[in-house]
Amino acid sequence: MRLMQTFYWDCPQAEGKGGGWWKHLQTKISSLADIGITGLWLPPSAKSSHIESMGYAPYDYYDHGEFDQKGGVKTWFGSTAELRDLIQAAHDKGMTVLADAVLNHCDIGDAKELNPLTGKELKTKYTPKSGKFARDWSYFHPCEYSAADAGAFYGDLEGYDLPDLCHDNPYTYLGVMEYIRYLKDRENGIGYDGFRYDAVKYYDSWIVQSIQEWQKCFGVVEYWDGNKEAIKGYLDYVRWSCGAFDFPLFYALREMCDNPGYDLRNLWGSGLMFDAPMNAVTFCDNHDTDRSQPIVTDKLLAYAFILTHEGVPCIFWKDYYNYGLALSGSANGIDQLCRVHRDYAGGGTSLLHSDERVYIAQRSGYQGQKGLVVVINTDPERWRGAWVRSQWQNTPLTCVAWWGHDLNRPADQRADSGGWTEVYAPPRGYAVYVPA
Repeated sequence: MRLMQTFYWDCPQAEGKGGGWWKHLQTKISSLADIGITGLWLPPSAKSSHIESMGYAPYDYYDHGEFDQKGGVKTWFGSTAELRDLIQAAHDKGMTVLADAVLNHCDIGDAKELNPLTGKELKTKYTPKSGKFARDWSYFHPCEYSAADAGAFYGDLEGYDLPDLCHDNPYTYLGVMEYIRYLKDRENGIGYDGFRYDAVKYYDSWIVQSIQEWQKCFGVVEYWDGNKEAIKGYLDYVRWSCGAFDFPLFYALREMCDNPGYDLRNLWGSGLMFDAPMNAVTFCDNHDTDRSQPIVTDKLLAYAFILTHEGVPCIFWKDYYNYGLALSGSANGIDQLCRVHRDYAGGGTSLLHSDERVYIAQRSGYQGQKGLVVVINTDPERWRGAWVRSQWQNTPLTCVAWWGHDLNRPADQRADSGGWTEVYAPPRGYAVYVPA
């Protein structure tokens, strides 16, 4: 799978598409399918307590743009009908569509009420116009079912000490599971295929495990942690029923791109991808990191990595469309790297060479994907490479994708009878070689 994250913070406002984001996305589906994108990660689509919201604080879980409440009928992204049309268009191209499932917390409710266990008055009374999943204080922490919250997400929001949902309450649990059913239902619901689980550090892992074992769909959790052992521990808790975003690899790739002194010998083994490639979703930035700690230098080096290695690569909308890294019509950007991933990046990964400035890895190939060799060079001035022993003998190797501070095309190479070949990449650049 090759994922596209189809949004960034305040994208409807930034691009003048308030109330029309779903329609805007639909115009991109055909071209994304052409380069091999097979999955779309959409922003949370349920309505919040105000229209101009990215959806990460849901108010009415069953209003995706059809009830006149909280300032209008549509969400910031559009109407329910437009969302269903977008998903159908993606399905027509064979794409998987992921819902961003926000299951830990809600937006503020309609009225204050007293929590008798704390003596506090909070806005935990919800009367959504959909008439579904109405809530009161007992649906949140603390309540009679549980006083312990896995982690307070909001803290204090606009003067309201807003608690997290308590999934130990059977009515909360039922409400969440019915919502999941609605999101996936193609006949009477929205029609999503799988889930990206938001902020899973803040609620008990058994919820994700229950959903994944019930729905048996693609799922990926946002367990934001730079320690891959912590992420593996979470995946162990949920019985490896889903994947996780590879934050440890992201931090390594950011160092590779932004830190001129980064030693490429530290790259191999740095992320979840190396230990659990079937469960790793790799990325070079997302809507959150882009605002706080983005990769700012030579980001195509990072894309060259995730689009040649194992794991499910996720392309960030802003990198592709706003930052100009697609470089469509050339061999020098994300477009061509996506095609490389589709056509060649199969099988296991092996390290052929690494030193302070040069990293060379090989994909062994699988079925119709013949495999590849990728060279990453972080030297700011010189073309660099190395002699490596590939898996091919007496085989021409064609450079099909490259980029760097020197845009001259790297020369094609040939593996000799022993598999030995010399491969190069431009200064601060990459090159991908494939068997002819």
